[in-house]
Amino acid sequence: MRNNRAHVKFPVDYPYSPPSIRFLTKVWHPNVYENGDLCISILHPPIDDPQSGELPCERWNPTQNVRTILLSVISLLNEPNTFSPANVDASVMYRRWKESKGKDKEYENIIRKQVLATRSEAEKDNVTVPTTLEEYCIKHRAKPKEREADMTDFYDDDYGDDMEDDDEDEEEEIHDDNEDSGNGEL
Repeated sequence: MRNNRAHVKFPVDYPYSPPSIRFLTKVWHPNVYENGDLCISILHPPIDDPQSGELPCERWNPTQNVRTILLSVISLLNEPNTFSPANVDASVMYRRWKESKGKDKEYENIIRKQVLATRSEAEKDNVTVPTTLEEYCIKHRAKPKEREADMTDFYDDDYGDDMEDDDEDEEEEIHDDNEDSGNGEL
């Protein structure tokens, strides 16, 4: 691709400190600053800040990973937090649009223009951008045999793929000399 659309920067002490996300393309959203920085609780440092209005459990913690970050970003993009806006104008417009049940078109028109511009740029890179709910939520019907899921990798997040297994060469020692088996025999 010619150009990134967002930049994720991981600090040297990740996962103890959160990464930052900046959109490189223009995004009109209540939780995106004009410079493209994303304002989302999950990326705020795990410090006690009573003024923020955030609960400590909403802030960054080392158990978060790229998947949880991206899911949180997608969720925020779909459901803006207008109580803590990074872009007050976008927040006011979004609230008006939502309260009018879509009759106030100012917010919708800006978003529609941005989606079309993004779609045009993406097509130059041979990327398809969904613009309808049907395109966004493609549903596939699995054949009966495909429905039988292979659960062996259900929890496999590729953690530790780059780690060496130091215990491979070590043999497990079994100590059965004079151990009580619990059945009264030695």
